[in-house]
Amino acid sequence: MRPIIIITLVGILSASLLAVVDDLTREPIAVAKEQMKRKAIEQIFPFAIDSLNTVQAEQTTFYEAYNKSNELQGIAVETSTDEGYSGKIEVLLGSSPDQKILDYKVLYHRETPGLGDKIDKPKFKKQFKGRALESTNWKVKKDGGEIDELTAATISSRAISAAVVRGLEYINEQYPKSSTE
Repeated sequence: MRPIIIITLVGILSASLLAVVDDLTREPIAVAKEQMKRKAIEQIFPFAIDSLNTVQAEQTTFYEAYNKSNELQGIAVETSTDEGYSGKIEVLLGSSPDQKILDYKVLYHRETPGLGDKIDKPKFKKQFKGRALESTNWKVKKDGGEIDELTAATISSRAISAAVVRGLEYINEQYPKSSTE
């Protein structure tokens, strides 16, 4: 009977400690994530942001960047894919108001170091700049598309392309282009 009581007490004590630690770290982690997103937004937009609005639409978050004249200069959207080699990849995609890619920032991934993690390197990312949803074949070149895949990391390349397409689709739904464009 004594071992059961000891194991039960250890279990209760461990669970209590985990709950306390979770409670103490939840807020600092949330603050750190928001700071990381803000830094990512500043890196995505190559111009000074005078104001930034956050827009929640269904389950998607958009960030609108405005200049001093209150003109929309860029739109960023949180997007993700589960198609990565090691699972989920979260991306913050930035586009101009005419829905051409400015840049993207990978917020989270578990891709292979030295291979798939190159999805966030400038050399790979630059091929996406200026592209639009409807004027690009978003498949990797190995599959007959326009996107250069990373050597030995084709799955990661396909995944980042899928996340970018999803982000552009979200932007297109939320900010439809006018028929005069």
